[in-house]
Amino acid sequence: GSTDGTAAEVDKHFAGDPRVRLMSFENGGKAHALNRGLVHAQGEIIVALDADTQFPAKTIRRLTRWFEDPTIGAVAGNALVGNRINLVTRWQALEYVTAQNLERRALAALGAVTVVPGAVGAWRKTALEQLGGYPADTLAEDQDLTLAVQQAGWRVEFDPAARAYTEAPDTVDGLLKQRFRWSFGTLQCLWKHRKALFSLKYPVLGFVALPQIWLFQIILATA
Repeated sequence: GSTDGTAAEVDKHFAGDPRVRLMSFENGGKAHALNRGLVHAQGEIIVALDADTQFPAKTIRRLTRWFEDPTIGAVAGNALVGNRINLVTRWQALEYVTAQNLERRALAALGAVTVVPGAVGAWRKTALEQLGGYPADTLAEDQDLTLAVQQAGWRVEFDPAARAYTEAPDTVDGLLKQRFRWSFGTLQCLWKHRKALFSLKYPVLGFVALPQIWLFQIILATA
């Protein structure tokens, strides 16, 4: 579905590399594309990143080492802003370190990670297949899947050393559009997983993770 020449560039540089498989089909949304890739993936660990994100050399190794523990279903990496070119992106760089990644450290310590970011994360293929793959009914498929994985009995961890550098919106208009999409996707996830809120069946998720999302991302954000 890409129209920016990405497929041609991949074919040009990696056509002879047996480790790289290029798949091209009509644009059907991110979840659809990820699920197409999942069908062809041969390994048990699925590492995913966004198109505007770059990994340092050791990131994949740091993500995958966690899966020696058979109870772990997913691992969140540490997303950082890579294009610190103006005030808008520099503000986001600070926000990523404080409001997002420090928060994720605290939640990980409680066993309550609420999102494995699409920019940098790894998943156990068995867990993904158990849940039917990436969900296509919310705008925040990464958060949706993170909550679902935990309800299925898997643990989710955070590795601050598994860094990734993502391209943040560099205009106020672009930032507002991104945050509206994130907020609407979060609301969709909260509604979809509403039965887990204050559920004794999921004590950490129901009494820590989900209330934290409601309080800090919805109630205080709109107060």
